[in-house]
Amino acid sequence: MKIKESDFEFFKKLKIRSAIDLALLLPKKIENLNPSKNPKENEICTQKITIKSVSSRKNQLFGLGFCEEWQENISFVFFHPRAWHFGICKVGKELIFNAKLSHFNHTWQFNN
Repeated sequence: MKIKESDFEFFKKLKIRSAIDLALLLPKKIENLNPSKNPKENEICTQKITIKSVSSRKNQLFGLGFCEEWQENISFVFFHPRAWHFGICKVGKELIFNAKLSHFNHTWQFNN
């Protein structure tokens, strides 16, 4: 990678004095958040889910939803959910999940 003279001026504006300063600003990795075309077991998948039901017990939030693109019912579970999780997981709401997908009890399940 070649650095142009104009890049040095940009680095000065960002107060970058060394390669370490630059490395601290750059992301460690870039995640692919494009919707997954097919469900893939034990892989991180991203998909929009419409919530059909939600329940909770003993520091766990369980839910069932439907994925239009996959034409599948999808379950999900949050361990140690916060008020924020309860606030967004409402019946009829559409959420985008990005999590590991597993096949449990004949149903696809997103796990956090």
